[in-house]
Amino acid sequence: MPAVQRATTRRAMTGVAISAALVLTSCGDKSTEEADVSPLAAIFGGVESPAESRRKQLEQEELVAQCMKEAGWEYTPVDYSAQFPEGEFEDPSTPEFGEKYGYGMVHNYELYELPYLDEDGNYTEGPGQSFVDPNQEYVSSLTEDEMSDYYAALQGQPMEGPVPIDGDGDGVTIVTSVVGPALEDQGCYGKASAEVYGDQPWSNEDFNERFGQLSQDMENDPRLEDAEILWSDCLYEIDANYDFLDPNETYQFLEKLMAEAKGQKIMPVDKDTGQVIGGDGTEQVYGWTEDADGNAYGTVGQPKPIAESDLKTLQEQELTLWRSDQSCQKSSGLKELRRQLEQELADAILAEFPDLVNDES
Repeated sequence: MPAVQRATTRRAMTGVAISAALVLTSCGDKSTEEADVSPLAAIFGGVESPAESRRKQLEQEELVAQCMKEAGWEYTPVDYSAQFPEGEFEDPSTPEFGEKYGYGMVHNYELYELPYLDEDGNYTEGPGQSFVDPNQEYVSSLTEDEMSDYYAALQGQPMEGPVPIDGDGDGVTIVTSVVGPALEDQGCYGKASAEVYGDQPWSNEDFNERFGQLSQDMENDPRLEDAEILWSDCLYEIDANYDFLDPNETYQFLEKLMAEAKGQKIMPVDKDTGQVIGGDGTEQVYGWTEDADGNAYGTVGQPKPIAESDLKTLQEQELTLWRSDQSCQKSSGLKELRRQLEQELADAILAEFPDLVNDES
């Protein structure tokens, strides 16, 4: 089958689902000489360093403690960032990071998984596992009623209303999205968050709905489909193993290689039960993904630590794929088009919700 026909046929079998998070992470490609901020990232604040994130988090915790004290409760600020390993910040959206680590999958495994695994693949004391909440002893000393009042002061009153449900409703209201109360109504945490971070657009139901519509329109743009077909053909010509529908499948490809290096198997699973098809029900399934044909495949088996030699091979495979991906995104026009479409989305959001986003682009 010709490459273009192959890509077109495969795309026709797949529906596109896009979320705000996916748009922000997958569209802001910066693999060019200029490491500038992508249009969407610009209006939502750009990439923040761990140091700045920690500063804001600690500021918020201090404000929470002050607020709780004024409400008659005790609260000790928590430094959550201290629970995780420190290291030099490297922005994963820059070309420098890509040239060094590719997509960063093997790099993240080496940082956040491998150091905390024993030889059988069991986690020892990993990041955050030894965390002890300094407020736990105080909270445990409260009566049941006091505890309810404490959390109401800390987080606001529990939400009441329908729970989001997917599927058809037989006399039941189906709710596809729920927007929580305003920050000032979310207890001391909400008030502190509003002071440190300001109002967030994601708390606005109209914004969420419109952003989702615009994101879907962008993903369904016929110009994007044409560019992704060219991109797919380009990669397939480099290596027939690179049989991808869209750039997100590069991650699935690498996840499979890493699973195999851990001694796991990729097996077909039932999407309703999450169990291996034809299995005895005792298999350990560590998540599953769906392919272009709608078939589900799960990662099965207890993972073992990846050997150093295998990690080196995986890193080389990741870098080779990343470089091929970047080359094909450029030659197919996908990179430039993605940025253009993202700018159009950002412009529309700025025009419709000028009070909720900042024009820093």
